[in-house]
Amino acid sequence: MGKLYGIGIGPGDPELLTLKAYRILREADVIFCPEKKAGAGSVAYEIVKGLLEGAGAKIVPLVYPMHYSGEKLLKVWEENGEQIAACLNGGKTGAFITLGDPSVYSTFMYTLPYIEKHGISVEVVPGVPSFCAAAAASKTPLAAWDETLTIAPVRGSSGEDLGRLLRENDNVVLMKPSADKAALLSAIRENNMEDRFVLVIKAGTDEEILIRDIRELEQYDIPYLSTMIIKHR
Repeated sequence: MGKLYGIGIGPGDPELLTLKAYRILREADVIFCPEKKAGAGSVAYEIVKGLLEGAGAKIVPLVYPMHYSGEKLLKVWEENGEQIAACLNGGKTGAFITLGDPSVYSTFMYTLPYIEKHGISVEVVPGVPSFCAAAAASKTPLAAWDETLTIAPVRGSSGEDLGRLLRENDNVVLMKPSADKAALLSAIRENNMEDRFVLVIKAGTDEEILIRDIRELEQYDIPYLSTMIIKHR
């Protein structure tokens, strides 16, 4: 029976990889790398590949489409689980790398049930989530004293839905803010929080950008690898 590690590699800086994650990646027989379509390349792999020189692991890309078509996604997750299990036959060790932490909006967790049903032993190795890296980069406390902290995705919501989140919580982390920029801008303006947000793009990389000006945010095309922190007070 093989073993698979689901490894969070952090938001982009390879030096944020944990010692445990680094050891497993160096020892693994197979490393599974998610990509949005065949041949597109894996962002996660690009982060860690410099640490893998001489390690000798087989690199296996796995396609995880960026859409929400339920039945098609279930089929992909099941097929990927079967492929992972087949690669680990004979007691091999595998590492599935995923951005941030495996428990936070991670492709790994979608496939996990399909891997375990094949009798593969699985261990999850935590990583630095993007919102912690964003807080560090912007020197923004996520929560203090008795403040609340809410983590939520932007998912084509109306500005009213996002506005309610901002009004009802002391600190809000918005994941995937690129999903609905218009709703995001509307919620910020209507709740007078133009000076209470920071958008962190590609935290921990050489391309890291911080945006705190609402006028700059209006003009900026928010990329996928972005996180926003908004503080009510």
